[in-house]
Amino acid sequence: MKKNILFLFVITICRIGFSQPGHENELTIKGKVITVENGVEMPVPNAKLLWSEDEHMALSELDGTFEIHVLKLPDTLFVKMTGFKLASFIIADPSINYTINLQSGQMLNGVEVIGLNLGKSIDLMDPTNIETIGQDELRKAACCNLSESFETNASVDVNMTDAISGAKKIQMLGLDGIYTQIQYENIPMVRGLSSSFGLNYTPGTWVESIQITKGTGSVVNGYESMAGLINIELKQPENGESFYFNFYGNKFGRAEFNVHSAYRLNDKWGTMTFAHFSNYFTETDVNKDGFRDFPIGHVGAFMHRWNYVGKNYETKFGIKANYGDQLGGQMGYDPSSEPTILYRGVFKNEHVELFSKNGIFIKGRPQGSLGLIGQLEYHHMLTQFGNNSYEGTEKKAYFNGIYSDILGNTNHTYKTGLSFLYDDYVQNYNDSTFLKTEIVPGAFFEYTYNRLDKIIVVAGLRGDYHNLYGELFSPRLHAKWNINPKNALRISVGRGYRIPNPFADNVSYMASSRQWLVSPDFRPEDAISSGVTFTQKFMIGEEVSTFSVDYFYTHFNNQLIVDMDAHPNQLYIYSTSAVGFSHSLQVELMVKPIKGLELRAAYKYYNVQSTYQGKLHEMAFVPKFRALFNAGYTTRNKNGVLMQLETGLAKKDYLLLSVIR
Repeated sequence: MKKNILFLFVITICRIGFSQPGHENELTIKGKVITVENGVEMPVPNAKLLWSEDEHMALSELDGTFEIHVLKLPDTLFVKMTGFKLASFIIADPSINYTINLQSGQMLNGVEVIGLNLGKSIDLMDPTNIETIGQDELRKAACCNLSESFETNASVDVNMTDAISGAKKIQMLGLDGIYTQIQYENIPMVRGLSSSFGLNYTPGTWVESIQITKGTGSVVNGYESMAGLINIELKQPENGESFYFNFYGNKFGRAEFNVHSAYRLNDKWGTMTFAHFSNYFTETDVNKDGFRDFPIGHVGAFMHRWNYVGKNYETKFGIKANYGDQLGGQMGYDPSSEPTILYRGVFKNEHVELFSKNGIFIKGRPQGSLGLIGQLEYHHMLTQFGNNSYEGTEKKAYFNGIYSDILGNTNHTYKTGLSFLYDDYVQNYNDSTFLKTEIVPGAFFEYTYNRLDKIIVVAGLRGDYHNLYGELFSPRLHAKWNINPKNALRISVGRGYRIPNPFADNVSYMASSRQWLVSPDFRPEDAISSGVTFTQKFMIGEEVSTFSVDYFYTHFNNQLIVDMDAHPNQLYIYSTSAVGFSHSLQVELMVKPIKGLELRAAYKYYNVQSTYQGKLHEMAFVPKFRALFNAGYTTRNKNGVLMQLETGLAKKDYLLLSVIR
């Protein structure tokens, strides 16, 4: 009898020890956390389970199952998960396998995200090195048109074309602005006859942001990008001011005003109107050379646009126009008193265009979409420098159709489409007339491989047929690698073409008395551009700072040369396949050591050479070294007003104080 009692005692002790490991009174509760959506049961992973009286906690597995220990029952089990209501159950029986059904929590109708409008930024995710200039950067200029919007930017150089017209042109990679493709919202903007004065007719207050890309751009945008691409995003009805008015005046007799207004008709339709007027009312001659520092006269610009956003279709269309009538030259020049012995400068521009952008989402193809871009344009210009007179008229029709979709999954995407350009020119220089009509149909295909946004490769091929010059083939490649989340290494290589307009592209040379000799057998300019860019972002406290370095090499297979050295009284313009190239190196550092303070410094090296009369020479008017320093401080006073103090060096010396509400 004693042996039987002892045996039963040992068995009981062993059963307790093996069935309750870790603690002599610990119990295990098992189950599954689920939710039901539209009648379908779905597991809820990573739900947090905890007791009311016990310290044990657990998380549900990927399939929703869980195991949680408890010292004693009954106890209340709580289940928490973001987006679901808090669930609580009284657990009394450890032998039951529990199923916990979480109910969706009360969801917000929307979330308002408030962020800073960065003045200048580089996206580490994009395969091309796109530098974005925001409104904070544009506000640093108290007055500006597009040509004056790059004063604090190191990638784009702005130069005065001549001392008579006051027109400004840009340079990228040490090359003239005619080699940079300039567009607004992917619609051609500054090209053809507008290449000399086109930047002066878009006020900075119209601009939402500017994207700058060095080297060749996407084949989707055409064959013309050689030194870079600048895309202007204008303000939209959905985010534009209901009413905006801006006025500026200075001691040199310049006055300008801008007004625009946006109106939302309903949740689908919106419209916006822009107007600009500027004038130099008085003559100024600060340097006492007898010539006007700025041409007097007025410039006007107008734009009216409509936006429609539907479920499967959206469109943007409108009209854009500008007009300029200015007089430069010697002080006292008045065209009403002609004939006169005074040197004159006459600059008239008339431009009007209709534009349309349409997006169609393909039913049954969630990632498929069709984009249609159209533009009709008329441009007339009259320019007189002394006795030299140039008049040109351009009529243009442009179309670009783009279809984009995926190949299997979102790691493989493509864009393909067709384009068409019709450009008719009538040009008169002194006593000579030049007629030209360009008809250029084209097709393109671009493939993008995206590996988790870390490695992105974009390969494109474009073919165009020019009625005057035959086939133009433009292969291009862009690649990006994020070595870590805070940096990006990019490479690019591609071929670009440009059809020269010898007179319109070189209007500033008409200010001299040289005789123009233009070769009639010039060919399209042809260049291969390659580059490498490295961008590193780092934190100083809570502020993001950026270091970037890039190198680009552009080699010309064929180039149009403006030769001023062959003869002192003549200007030769001709095509050459001789050696021509551009080396461009830029290093830039932007730091924010403390909140509100931004310091930016950049250094650039250019080596740009072309062959003149069989000899290789450095390009004139291209400085070999450039440096830029910019400091800005932003603070917020008790009334919520941002105060910006800016100072710049090297590109333009200025001190500007602006108040922005």
